[in-house]
Amino acid sequence: MAKKPAKKSKGGAKGARPAGPMAALFNLDAGTPRGDAVRSVLAQQGIRVKTVTPQMLGDPVGAIAGLVGFKHSAKPYEGAVPECEFMLLNNVAGERLNVLLAALREADASVGCKAQVTQYNRLWPFATLVAEVSREHEAMTGQ
Repeated sequence: MAKKPAKKSKGGAKGARPAGPMAALFNLDAGTPRGDAVRSVLAQQGIRVKTVTPQMLGDPVGAIAGLVGFKHSAKPYEGAVPECEFMLLNNVAGERLNVLLAALREADASVGCKAQVTQYNRLWPFATLVAEVSREHEAMTGQ
């Protein structure tokens, strides 16, 4: 009896598909003028949106982004809640990123604090990433 050839997996884990573009938004809730403006641009660009709640701030960035192998924290976050608006992007790069940023500026919906998921920050708690990017943004803009 002949052996069936093994199926090749697309992505890193068995059966996992490469995730499409997504944006995780914090302090940009649906139903608010800024949140709706940002969400509208993301929808026009075909980018899936996920809302990050304060209880999720302790989750690893990889879990927020929906990366295979990452789990949400078992306990809700109990630390200080950042006040800044924040956008985490995954699988949005190159020309697509340039088009998105231009569309956000055009709609007067730019988000000052934003980051891409990287091999380094995917392990960080989401709150740590928000705090670090916020601190860097304040240092660069003098706000």
